[in-house]
Amino acid sequence: MMHRQPAVSRPVWLAAAMLLIVVALPVPSEAASTLEFTAATVQPEAGGQPCGRVYAGNEPVMTLGGHGWRCVTDAVEVARRLNALAEEGLQPSEITVGRDGRNALIVGRGRGIVTIDESVASLHDSSPEELARAWARNLRAQFQRPYLSLPPLLVPVGESRRAPIKGVIVGQLTVRSDSPGVTATYEADSGNVRVVGLQVGRTELVISDQRNTLRVPVRVAKYAGRLAGEAAAAVTGNPAPAHVISEAVKAALRATLLLEPGAWASLRPSVGEAAPLAPGRTAAVPVRVSAAGEDYLSYHARPTVPVRNEQVPRGPADLLMVSNSPERLRSHGLWFEGRLGDSQSARLLYHHVNAAGIDSELVVELWNIGLSRSRVQVIAGTGGPTRDESWAGHRAASNFLGNRAGNVGWIVELPPRTAMPLLAHPISPGATSSGLLELRALGAANLSVRLYLAPRRSERMAYPITEYIESPLLGQWHYPEARREVNASYVVGRDWAFVTIGNQATPGMVEGDLLAGNYGLIYDISLDLSNPTAEEASVVVLLEPAGGPARATLLVDGQQVDTALLRSDSQAEVARYRLAPGERRRVRIETMPEGGSNYPVRLVARAI
Repeated sequence: MMHRQPAVSRPVWLAAAMLLIVVALPVPSEAASTLEFTAATVQPEAGGQPCGRVYAGNEPVMTLGGHGWRCVTDAVEVARRLNALAEEGLQPSEITVGRDGRNALIVGRGRGIVTIDESVASLHDSSPEELARAWARNLRAQFQRPYLSLPPLLVPVGESRRAPIKGVIVGQLTVRSDSPGVTATYEADSGNVRVVGLQVGRTELVISDQRNTLRVPVRVAKYAGRLAGEAAAAVTGNPAPAHVISEAVKAALRATLLLEPGAWASLRPSVGEAAPLAPGRTAAVPVRVSAAGEDYLSYHARPTVPVRNEQVPRGPADLLMVSNSPERLRSHGLWFEGRLGDSQSARLLYHHVNAAGIDSELVVELWNIGLSRSRVQVIAGTGGPTRDESWAGHRAASNFLGNRAGNVGWIVELPPRTAMPLLAHPISPGATSSGLLELRALGAANLSVRLYLAPRRSERMAYPITEYIESPLLGQWHYPEARREVNASYVVGRDWAFVTIGNQATPGMVEGDLLAGNYGLIYDISLDLSNPTAEEASVVVLLEPAGGPARATLLVDGQQVDTALLRSDSQAEVARYRLAPGERRRVRIETMPEGGSNYPVRLVARAI
């Protein structure tokens, strides 16, 4: 580093003897030492260029000049480097002089302290090498004097830290703490001070020998979070894809990461070769875990989480829950609550617009309000955020029906009296987010399903439930019919067959509540096709809107079909079949009304 050097030894002061101004400058250093270096600006009375002077205590050790105001910033840097070396307990023998081309160097413990060129040396009527030797003598003299050095200490609550006391110690050394939040002892054999953090706070250690007393700042703080045990994750599906494995790992870690109030965390699984994961197989997923927060110590861990693909039987949902009233959410808060009991299953459809005017999150949480641990299978599909509300609902239904068909999900374990986030959508003002979750309690359960509009968070963690108050929303928009069977048939040469989806509103559990459009209700359709003629016939199955623009997702004999947005004068082909003379065929179709679309819609089967 060119020109960042000190100056002073013999009448080195002659070039700056008549001073008009001497201004002390702050030195950016965390050093805690009784040997302290500072920098000052000196301005010659005759109006020449300013110099930067470096002091050890009150004694000048070098003056940098010849480069205008740059010398002042150089002096600050030199003082910073010397303070850092004093903190490390630099010995006089470790201060040496070397060369860098035509310049001279002063080096401490192998690190450059200052470089002296002709411009600096000429200010003192000297050569670079001669001036470097003089300043090195000044520095050795300072580092030979008795001094104590110990860096500021940062200690976690309940833990201890050791640090060596460095410098030139004279006589017996004592260490004490004036705070009950810290205990400190001096270990003479190793030369270390051992500090134990007992409670959060800031204090000082007082370290003394026969010549010096050093006051060392000590801060005791909590970690922002910590893993309280080993996590294990579980998934379902044949096979389980990467995004589901990632959700399972994060769910397992959320249950074991204890986060301090106001802190935030990040979970970054590296799924890699663990996906896809077949049933009965196990994989190990490394995760980067970090937690931070104001006035907390940062926490970092890299656990490896085992993930097993469990075989959970598929089954119909016992209950349909719909969160869409109001559709536009104008403030943060709780907007839906449902319940899940022992071995019960429920499907939740939500579809909302952020009308709060600020960036927010749509959050679905599962609260274990019981006294025993619960396990829940989660199958999900999400869409948005987007300003195209029909697209948000379509993506959610498309993802959900595909995952549900393959039983693709993850398993959440909830300790008693714990709230667990399941999904969190960032959602900007005016945007729509939509989602579908099928929740299946695998045994005992006393659970609350809750949906909030909330401020954004980097990552949501599980947290203890200190109080549960039943929401007045509980029981609203709950429908005991979550699945509807429909049978239809088409015979070649006869009238077309029609199946209407989204009509005949299903009644809710609250008297008078009818789910217009039947959004979230799964239609399980059996369509029988027959060709009684003596010739081969082609039959097409079409979808057409019956209540306004709409999209649809259908599973036709297990194959997923997604339509474009259909308007009143359009239709989409869903499937086509060639029937031999006398052939009969049963077609299985599964679909559901999607959020953001206008239902009902119609399936039409006819010959072409």
